[in-house]
Amino acid sequence: MMRRFLNLFMPALAGWLAACGSLRAEMTNAAPDFKQVYDLLRTNLGGMSDEQLNTVAVEGLLKALHGRATLVGGPANRAHPQGRPELIESAVLEGDIAYLRVAQVGGSLADQLAAAYHGLASTNKIAGVTLDLRFAGGNDYAAAAATADLFTTRKMPLLKWDHEVEESRPAKELISGPLMILINSETSGAAEALAAALREADAGLILGSPTAGLAMSTRDFPLKNGQSLRIAANPVRLGDSAVISRVQPDITVTVSLDDERAFLKNPYGMLTPNENPAATDTNDFLAFVDHTSEADLVRQKLDDGEDSGAATPPPSKGPQKPVIQDPVLARAVDLIRGLAIVQKSRL
Repeated sequence: MMRRFLNLFMPALAGWLAACGSLRAEMTNAAPDFKQVYDLLRTNLGGMSDEQLNTVAVEGLLKALHGRATLVGGPANRAHPQGRPELIESAVLEGDIAYLRVAQVGGSLADQLAAAYHGLASTNKIAGVTLDLRFAGGNDYAAAAATADLFTTRKMPLLKWDHEVEESRPAKELISGPLMILINSETSGAAEALAAALREADAGLILGSPTAGLAMSTRDFPLKNGQSLRIAANPVRLGDSAVISRVQPDITVTVSLDDERAFLKNPYGMLTPNENPAATDTNDFLAFVDHTSEADLVRQKLDDGEDSGAATPPPSKGPQKPVIQDPVLARAVDLIRGLAIVQKSRL
């Protein structure tokens, strides 16, 4: 009888003890009370004023929230003016691929993108577009929907946030051709919403790595020092009410953030200043891009006498044309090339 009792009781006792151990471990590993730690530091930490300790505490707290709360306005933002351009790069790669790089999604982005694209297309036969949203952010979701309109061909609900619903309104002059959207873990907010909306509208393919997961509407709360605390309040949704969390790429290309920052300055990577004199005094992306337009090539052919029966000059023995080393951008260019070949073969 006693043995039967022990056989029934011991497993229950073991489970109870294990649960107590887990609870004790959780209590031991739980984070200490913030106010207690702050008060102890304020009272006992030498060489730091209350103001300095407050600054460190605020900066550390906001950093740990990974963009879900930020300070805006006031003295802390004077070095980062709000008038930063939304579109910061536009160029033609490989002779016929439009490259458009976004810094932040704001009110004039759609107009800037349209003007940049049609400017490139006026002197080049564009085979496709690469929209680079790596490291892009913003909180203007209406601007994200307006930008998506440049690439969408049908009316549909695009984005929802708070009590707002934005439907697509296809632009009169659409940006046509294959579209590749580049993202990474620093793509956040309205830039994430733009990428998600473009995929929802079947406008293009997304390449890179998952986004930050910060597509959320925000509220600003005034602070005593004149700044405001901007807090991410509610998630932004697609037109079908699906929450936009971390946007997953259609094609994953893994690159470290440091390498991606370097590639944004020089997409060819392997070049040195000696190989490209234009890069000697600048790290600007455009210094490494071939700016020869289709019109320039036609003029060059005429100057070389190709249309007048003159002998074809021998091939140049100069340095080889550089190859894009940025893995994400290179994959996008290859896909556009492949799609162009497929489309041509169907004609």
